[in-house]
Amino acid sequence: MATNLFRVTVDEPNYSRVLETPVDEENLESAELLHLNGTRLWAQRNSDSGQQVYEALSPGDGLLFYKVQRGYTSDEGQYVATGRVGEKQRLKEKAAHSLFGTQVATLGYTVTDFTPISKSIADIDDILGYSSYPQSSHRVTNDRYRTVEHALEALIQ
Repeated sequence: MATNLFRVTVDEPNYSRVLETPVDEENLESAELLHLNGTRLWAQRNSDSGQQVYEALSPGDGLLFYKVQRGYTSDEGQYVATGRVGEKQRLKEKAAHSLFGTQVATLGYTVTDFTPISKSIADIDDILGYSSYPQSSHRVTNDRYRTVEHALEALIQ
């Protein structure tokens, strides 16, 4: 049973290209990751905070994706999906650049049980008690939910 829930920031166009749908074969081939065909991926930047989040991630942990505002799509500033951590997969800089357009997003992981949602910050305030958007990806403190399963159920309703 999963013990942690994470709020994860995502951006465009990476969200649409890499997470919203399984990564296409051409992108996987250029990233030398063809063995992950049909898989959704995401990655943390290889920074101090990104490394902390990555080290805390375990298979089965819950994920709540927030799309940061950059002016590309109308659903920016919303929580757009839930999922679970699949397999951690450190990426080579070349793969990170091919997938995410930056060579620092090397702390990769697969995403299972991906479910699109549309939740506002107010909705998340009601569910998890966060009244502002996440500045970066982080673990949700245990006192904000009973269980990961209960939180994910509330998020997809």
